[in-house]
Amino acid sequence: MKNIITLLLLLSFSQSFSQYMESSTRRFIDDTQFILISKDWNTTAEFYSGIGEYIKFFPIEVTNLKSNVKEKGLQLDMHITQPDVYKTAWVGLDEIDEFVYFLETNVVPNLDVTFKKQSAEYIFKAKEMTFSFLIDEKRKRVSVTLNNYDEIGLRNYYFWTETQVNKIPELLAVLKKIK
Repeated sequence: MKNIITLLLLLSFSQSFSQYMESSTRRFIDDTQFILISKDWNTTAEFYSGIGEYIKFFPIEVTNLKSNVKEKGLQLDMHITQPDVYKTAWVGLDEIDEFVYFLETNVVPNLDVTFKKQSAEYIFKAKEMTFSFLIDEKRKRVSVTLNNYDEIGLRNYYFWTETQVNKIPELLAVLKKIK
């Protein structure tokens, strides 16, 4: 009996830590019956890989059509080829200030930095995605990992590019437009 209780406790403990945290935007969408998601396609930051993959960042406003309550956020649309999948994630308004601060303080000032036999990686973790900026000697890389909230598929979806690092200031402009 003691072993069964221990096993049940371990299973419930591991289950609670295996779940991802949802952004405030995802919770708002999930909790609303009638929704309007307005997307601003004039303000986007788009990163492409050399193999046809991409991730696009753009501001959204989600409206509860019954109560007319509105919430702003950032939507990320990702397409990767291995596996061939399209994914969407959100960064809630409550995380935007920290993302702006991270980019302004840690990434943008280091866009022109190079190292000799050294590297540095700057990582921002939001609830639904992780953004990384790597400097490896003279090579630079942007990578984004999206959490998977579906029952099937990979646990995370990963995108990276080395040729689009210069577009990070565009991402910063998109984030600032949300506030």
